[in-house]
Amino acid sequence: MRRSRWSSESESESELELKGFGLLVCFAALFAGASGAAAQNPDMLSGFFEGKQVVVKLDMPGTQKGVDIYPDRQPTLDTKSYGDRLKQFGVSVQHGDRVMVTKVKVSKDNVEFQLGGGGFGTAMDNSDTSVHFTPAGKSDRERELENQLRNENDPNRRRSLQRELDYVRAERDRRDAYERARAEEDAAYRTQQVAVRRQQGGSRFNLRIDARKMGDSLTPQVVMDALAAYVSFPGEGAGSDAGGRPADAAPGSEPGLAVRASDQGPDPAQGLAQGLKKGMSREQVEAMYGKAVEAHDHPESGLTITSCTFLGKEEKVQADFVNGVLVQYSVSSR
Repeated sequence: MRRSRWSSESESESELELKGFGLLVCFAALFAGASGAAAQNPDMLSGFFEGKQVVVKLDMPGTQKGVDIYPDRQPTLDTKSYGDRLKQFGVSVQHGDRVMVTKVKVSKDNVEFQLGGGGFGTAMDNSDTSVHFTPAGKSDRERELENQLRNENDPNRRRSLQRELDYVRAERDRRDAYERARAEEDAAYRTQQVAVRRQQGGSRFNLRIDARKMGDSLTPQVVMDALAAYVSFPGEGAGSDAGGRPADAAPGSEPGLAVRASDQGPDPAQGLAQGLKKGMSREQVEAMYGKAVEAHDHPESGLTITSCTFLGKEEKVQADFVNGVLVQYSVSSR
């Protein structure tokens, strides 16, 4: 029995549609499988690391830009960007500090290993320290006086108009000076707050690896190996327990986001410096050591840094202040 041309064409079209649908199903399955595999690692890494305490082995810059690590290079640390960021933003987490891993975020070519908040400068942080001031324009009275003065010929009347015009202009200048001073004070206060928040905002490591290509092979051990030169993880060495707390810490004590590690042994040069904390006022530091034996100002990254030298019984403290707030310090024996 002959098949009609119509039925043959209809069957061919149906076969093509079925084949096309089958290909779509295959692509969808492959895409879903790839997405599932890629999604496993972020969950695995964040679940493994977040909330744990680690000890950093280098000073961390006070910025969300953090420290760039390239595991496939030698050296793995990008020392140029590291030095530039330390100079520009100061230190937020110091060498030897114990700090919480607050977030691990995986993207296609980077693993963000965030410490103590991830660093100042994210979308939620206000880093605006500029002076917002706009001089007042001429008032209607000032423009009226200028117009009258141009059209007045009587000398006595001109002198009178000029005196009033000078007074109106001086009043405008005084108001501008007052508003400018207020704006500068506000900018100085915001600069001080930004400096303090940078010291308290944590930092991060950026592992520059091809996370998409690695897939399921991107394990916690891979991250720990990449950061081994820069981070001590819980359980490493005898100085800390599995939770990252120093072995000699008081039982039940709960560390904050960033705490000075206590497993480094006593330092005879520390003395009273153990009571120093970033964020203290200069008056508080002077209450511990007395007036600075040396003090000088110098500009740095748009800020005025006041560097002071204090002398204790056994130690010398070099302290830097921004608007009267301690942002960094070092201690040495006298």
